[in-house]
Amino acid sequence: MSADESGDKPLPQAGSARTASPRGRAIGTGSKCPCCGRHSVRPVAQPGRVCRYRNAALTLPAELQVPTCRRCKHTLLSFESMPELAAALEAAYRAELIQRAAVEISRLGQAYSQRHTEEVLELSQGYLSRLLAGNGVPSAALVSLLALLSAEPSRLEEVKRYWALPVATPPRVSKRRAGA
Repeated sequence: MSADESGDKPLPQAGSARTASPRGRAIGTGSKCPCCGRHSVRPVAQPGRVCRYRNAALTLPAELQVPTCRRCKHTLLSFESMPELAAALEAAYRAELIQRAAVEISRLGQAYSQRHTEEVLELSQGYLSRLLAGNGVPSAALVSLLALLSAEPSRLEEVKRYWALPVATPPRVSKRRAGA
């Protein structure tokens, strides 16, 4: 069949995903929403979205396109649906750790010197200074410890006393059977 035999209507191109419904809407362009069941999931870039990653609540980059249902607004945040999500979340998480460490080191520095804190926590000399400058990525455990210590700086001396004393071992209880 040629183009002039079809009555002046162009034939649909092979591989075109968009076809028009009788109401003039485009159909077949979105994937199916697991929440509402409609085929209206499309990538959407939007600022201010928050996502839990590891132990932090992170704000997603505004330019990151997340598959979102246009009808029920359900977002499909999974590493399978968005391969670039893992890299974006990891970068945001590292930046959050660096920022939080710098804030807590500054707060703790009002009560104790960085060197004293490094000695008590058995950190290498200059490590806190490096973290304060943003040169390095601290662990989440260190950032949590710094946050707790900066909230109550007197706890640093308690940590120092804890490591100075030997741990008392509880007495051993033998589990022999009677009459053996």
